[in-house]
Amino acid sequence: MLMVIVQEVFLYLIIKSLLRDLYVVTLIDSVFLSACIVISYIGFSTLTIYFSVVMLVLFTIYSWFYERDFSKAISITLQAFILSTVADHLSNLLIQLWKLPNGYLVIFVCIQILIVFLINIILAKMNISTTFERKSLNIITSLLLIMLYLYIVFSEGWENPVKMILGNLVLLLIMIVLLLVIYSEYLKNVKTEYEVQKQRTQIQNDTRYMSEIEAHYNELRRFRHDYQNMLISIDEYLKTDDLKGLREYYQKNLAPVSHRVLKEKYNLEDLSRVKVKSIKSILFSKLSYAQSQEIEVHFDLKEPLTDITVNELDLDIALGIMLDNAIEASVGHADGEIMSAIFIEKNITVFLIQNNVFEQLPPLWKLKEAGYSTKGKNRGIGLNSLSKIVNRNENMILETRVLGAVFLQRLTVKRVSQND
Repeated sequence: MLMVIVQEVFLYLIIKSLLRDLYVVTLIDSVFLSACIVISYIGFSTLTIYFSVVMLVLFTIYSWFYERDFSKAISITLQAFILSTVADHLSNLLIQLWKLPNGYLVIFVCIQILIVFLINIILAKMNISTTFERKSLNIITSLLLIMLYLYIVFSEGWENPVKMILGNLVLLLIMIVLLLVIYSEYLKNVKTEYEVQKQRTQIQNDTRYMSEIEAHYNELRRFRHDYQNMLISIDEYLKTDDLKGLREYYQKNLAPVSHRVLKEKYNLEDLSRVKVKSIKSILFSKLSYAQSQEIEVHFDLKEPLTDITVNELDLDIALGIMLDNAIEASVGHADGEIMSAIFIEKNITVFLIQNNVFEQLPPLWKLKEAGYSTKGKNRGIGLNSLSKIVNRNENMILETRVLGAVFLQRLTVKRVSQND
């Protein structure tokens, strides 16, 4: 009976590890584990090994409670049960080889502890998922795993235990190889989709960049035409020696134009130092749009930005989200202002964006919730998506602060040296 309890406990620990939730124990977790132990105590004595099918159903329901996706839940549960079966078979094989008839429980516990430890180390160090995002792949994987598991369960009655264990281990190895092949193909498909998305985003950025260039060119032509008219009007004042009228004309017509040009149009000249085309496109497009919304914009970069050391598409999206949030917070306010800068140091590149705050903001953790927005229901996907992007890029660090009436975001990108 002790063995049944140990199996249930380690099944629970493996599933919690695969769910990436091992260190959080809720009341539901405690009640579920206690119920499983009691049910196992009652049912195992009558159904013996076949009772594991009942436990498979119960643990699948438990996994579904966390995933809310049946295909993922069954896949995670089957992974846990097969890993536990591997531990059981290895324990049996070792006591046969080492001739330790009473050492099964100790060996089994040690192997299970090792499995839980390795799962958590691998999931913490590697950016991999225990399930697929595609439901069809989860279903195919689950079907393979459940056929494998049922074969193992119903083959327990074989007369020669050593042959049964070796046969099951060989079958397990074959199935694991098949699953690795499926996962490899899945990664290839994901990579292909990512490249397509990257190219599509680059085309969109280039198109937007060219549109902005065209708009500025047309504006330059209009300014040139207006400039010629202004010179003609000044010439007329000078010909008639009307200095008083010229002074009034300057204060009323020329001074505001001069102020607007100096204030808005030349605050983005440092963008010429951004040599990464997609980054320049995002910054130019967003900041130019902010200017068109009568938001005062500043951009500062003292030395050329020639390369980045993180996923370029992720950085583009992250900067786009940060600028969109700053624009949304500033638009419609007479004192709206966006300060942006890039600081390049030896080991890091810092992207800094700040904007004025015109309303009381909730706590920062609330802003990062999916669906939350100060502008209305189901509009706040930006900061939540931004957090996900930063979390999957180990070379990115995001700092978000509210300093008085200023909302500041600092995105730090570590520069990886060639020797690392």
